[in-house]
Amino acid sequence: MAPGTGLCSPMLLIAAALEEELDTAKALCRNARKVEGLPLDVWEADCRGEPLRFLKTGVGPKRSAERLARALQFFRPASVLVTGYAGALDPDLRLGSLVAVTKALLCSLPEGNPGWENAALQGSYDLAVGEALKKAAAAAGLELAVGDVLTSPHVLGDPAHKRLLHERFQASIVDMETAALARVAQSANLPLACVRAVSDVAEDEFLVPFSHDPSLSLPARAARLIGSGVVSAFRAWKDRAAVAGASLGRFFAEYLASH
Repeated sequence: MAPGTGLCSPMLLIAAALEEELDTAKALCRNARKVEGLPLDVWEADCRGEPLRFLKTGVGPKRSAERLARALQFFRPASVLVTGYAGALDPDLRLGSLVAVTKALLCSLPEGNPGWENAALQGSYDLAVGEALKKAAAAAGLELAVGDVLTSPHVLGDPAHKRLLHERFQASIVDMETAALARVAQSANLPLACVRAVSDVAEDEFLVPFSHDPSLSLPARAARLIGSGVVSAFRAWKDRAAVAGASLGRFFAEYLASH
C-alpha cells in the first residue's frame, strides 16, 4: 500500500471509463477530491457520512483491467460498481434505458479472420443484481432492465453488426470494459455489479464512422472517418450521452441516498 494515501478502510468503489460518467455519482457527494500519490485517477468523497471512491478506468478491456488491477495494489474496496454508458443490442431498449448486468461476456475477434461473424467468447462472469439497484431505479421512476453485457475490444456502431451479435450471444448491451473488470474482480475475490445507461440504441448509425469494420482496409477506414462528418457524429454522441447521463444521475441520487 502506498504510504500516506490513507486508503485503508473498506468501501464501495465506483468505476467507469470516463470521468464524465463518474461525475453522475460524484456530483451527488460532498468534498470530492482527487487522491494524491497514486499513479491512477482515483477520487474520494463523502456520501451521507460514508466514504466512497471513484476510479477512472479508461476505455477498452485491456486498459481498464490493468487500471483496476493496479488500483487493487493500493487499496481493497468492499465491492465494485461499474457504471457508465453502453450501446443497445436489444432493439427494445430505448435511449437512456438502465440495464443491470447479470452476466458479462468477454468477446474477442480472431487475428487471422477478424470479422464480427467470427466473434468468440474468452470468458463469462456472473454479476450480482442486488435489491439496492432495483429499489434505487424504482424510487427514481426508472425502468431497470436486467440482462447480459457483451464486452468488445472495438467500437461497435453498425446496426448490422449489433443485430448479428445480439442474435448470436443474446446480450442486451455492449460496452468495452465490464467483462474485463469482472475478470480482475473475480481473481481478487471481490464482488462486482454493473448498471449502465443506453447512449445509442440498436438502430443508431451515428457511431458507424468509428465502428470496427474488418472488411475495410486501413486507408478505406481512414477515408470513411474523414468523409463521414466526424464533428456531427461526435455532437450526436454528446447529445445522447447527456440523456444517458441524466438517467444515471437520477439513479445515483436514490442509490447513494440509501446505500
